[in-house]
Amino acid sequence: MSPDVPLLNDYKKDFFLKRFPQTVLGGPRLKLGYYAPPYIYVNQIILFLMPCALGGIGTLLYQLGILEDYYTAALSGGLMLFTAFVIQFTSLYARNKSVMVERILTTDILAEEDEHEFTSCAGAETIKFLIPGKKYIANTVFHSVLAGLVCGLGTWYLLPKRITLLYGSAGGTIVLVFFGWITLCTGEYSLIVNTAIETATFQTQDTYEITPLMRPLYIFFFVSVDLAHRFMVNVPALEQMNQILHILFIFLPFLWALGTLPPPDALFLWAMEQVLEFGLGGSSMSTHPRLLIMFIVSVGTAITSYFIPSTVGVVLFMTGLGFLLSLNLSEMGFIFKCSITRHRVGTKSKALPSGSEKQLTWKECLFYIMILVLALLESILLHHFACCSQISKNSPQAIVGYILMVLLITLWILREIQSVYIFGIFRNPFYPKDVQTVTLFLEKQARLMKIGVVRRILLNLGRKVKSTNLVLYL
Repeated sequence: MSPDVPLLNDYKKDFFLKRFPQTVLGGPRLKLGYYAPPYIYVNQIILFLMPCALGGIGTLLYQLGILEDYYTAALSGGLMLFTAFVIQFTSLYARNKSVMVERILTTDILAEEDEHEFTSCAGAETIKFLIPGKKYIANTVFHSVLAGLVCGLGTWYLLPKRITLLYGSAGGTIVLVFFGWITLCTGEYSLIVNTAIETATFQTQDTYEITPLMRPLYIFFFVSVDLAHRFMVNVPALEQMNQILHILFIFLPFLWALGTLPPPDALFLWAMEQVLEFGLGGSSMSTHPRLLIMFIVSVGTAITSYFIPSTVGVVLFMTGLGFLLSLNLSEMGFIFKCSITRHRVGTKSKALPSGSEKQLTWKECLFYIMILVLALLESILLHHFACCSQISKNSPQAIVGYILMVLLITLWILREIQSVYIFGIFRNPFYPKDVQTVTLFLEKQARLMKIGVVRRILLNLGRKVKSTNLVLYL
């Protein structure tokens, strides 16, 4: 791009000035590309500040000593629940009342962008513009109930007395309460009035209306830490975390607008995959259904092992299922299905195309069974002798264990050297930068091959040392 070309031209600048405040505030369209009556902006401001007004009623009663904190949260949440239902059913009534009008097609599409005709302050077209409504009745009820919970817990989260006790500063309390309610209003507006155009998106189309749940989800996370701090006293780490999150809470609208925080569907899938890999010992899955199935099976296996009374039974159960889940079950199921299809049809040519013909031979089945038996036998022996033997720091087994640790670190370093980026950040100087310089490319490729050979030798050596360690242990 030429340096004379601006980053934002007039059209982009106008679009940015319309879209960015809408994303930051959670959905209010305070700048339109055409003339709109003043009541359009006034209605949006009223709807935006509605949670703050309802929460302010409960907060005032709490500050005056009339209500306890939990009654304050219940009152604010109940008022918000009623208001959310009123807003949603008003939108539903306006959509049913309005008449579909076919607009005359124009050649200049950009000139007619986002244009609406407003007849009155409470007209059907005005309500449809302010409150588009939900696609499904279930979401109408669910989002309204969720809005009540967010308002109630948010009121509890932002009680001035509580924040003053947390920080010991009246000035800081005023700032946190004011901007904290702005954050809550952005989450409520996006949930029940008009969903903001989020910067961070995971799905191309929001079919099930998951995007409105993004902001309340993070609000619930912040509130959950505060609730844990309330009921778990004398935990300094939790108190410090609560103080930090109260400050970070007022910056949530900008984090949402900049796309720093992921949407809920991507967040849950990522968290599920991390738990599957690092918590349950699984592997990454290529599709969402496979990830969900493997996660459910792995969690079910871990929960089932908790109810097995015998430790030997737990070891056998976890070892056997761990081995079975480590196999490519989808491919084995595909081969089994193809075998049944061939058996029904009677000929291979009619069952499958020639490129996908693959059979699970009896040798492979026997090999898998032998590995399973050996794994079960090894786990039983380790479990039996682990209870009876004591390992000293100077024993041969401990020395072999230290050797294994050194080999593991060395293998990890050699693996990083063979990658394009070291630690995923720094460019590897040993890796060829350009394939056009043939001589230099071949030299660096030869170095990497030597490193790979050394890594393979050490890997095989590590396996032999591991076997030796097992023999010494027994």
